Amino acid sequence: MSDFKSLITLLLGAILLVGFALPVLAVEYNPGVTVGQYVKYGNFSGTGQGAEGFNDYDWSKLQVTDVSGKAVTLLSTSQYKNGTSIAGNGSIEVWDVEAGTTNGFQSTQGPIIAANLNQGDAIPPPNGYTVNQTENRMYLGVSRAVNILYVTLSAPDYNTTLAYVYDKASGILLESTTQTTTQAQPQPVTTTVSYSIIETNIFGSTTSPSPSVPEFPSQTLGIALLMFSAAIVCGIVILKKKRVNKTD
Repeated sequence: MSDFKSLITLLLGAILLVGFALPVLAVEYNPGVTVGQYVKYGNFSGTGQGAEGFNDYDWSKLQVTDVSGKAVTLLSTSQYKNGTSIAGNGSIEVWDVEAGTTNGFQSTQGPIIAANLNQGDAIPPPNGYTVNQTENRMYLGVSRAVNILYVTLSAPDYNTTLAYVYDKASGILLESTTQTTTQAQPQPVTTTVSYSIIETNIFGSTTSPSPSVPEFPSQTLGIALLMFSAAIVCGIVILKKKRVNKTD
């Protein structure tokens, strides 16, 4: 009988082991863009003291020039409505979507994040922000799944709220709105700046690739454990019957 108890203990331990050994659904941070893809922004709007100059912006373009591992290199070009270049035109920045860095320095509020994140997933760098909401929105006549990030920054003399909307499949920024209220005299001053996508070749060539970690829904996990448990119970019953028959 001790052998029978040992078998039960072993099998129950196996059930627990299988439960813990199944893949952990850790978030993987991978770029969702390829070399040659680009996004162009327009609809620049600025209201409030110090933000009026934002209305003079015509467009700003980011083009992917290299993708290496977790890092994406973006070439930035931009222009005022009068045809002159905006400061920083032609600059190159390397964004690491796993480390959350720009040219090696930590930076969350950027034009690109990892692809295929979901609501509740953290956005690097660690201990920073998480995707607040995932939903579908229309951009350039195309329905896209998007990840939305809301950020609130507070200090004794100002409060800032930021809203970033990222394309889920590519991780590229689609629109941005920033509002800052400064505690000035004789009354607080609020400034708002915003812009959004006006052109891209990402929607036409970027599909939603399967996540690097295979999806394993909780229902599937439950069914797998249930089937495994059922098989074990059947084995125990059969073994017990054989022992009884032998005894008889």
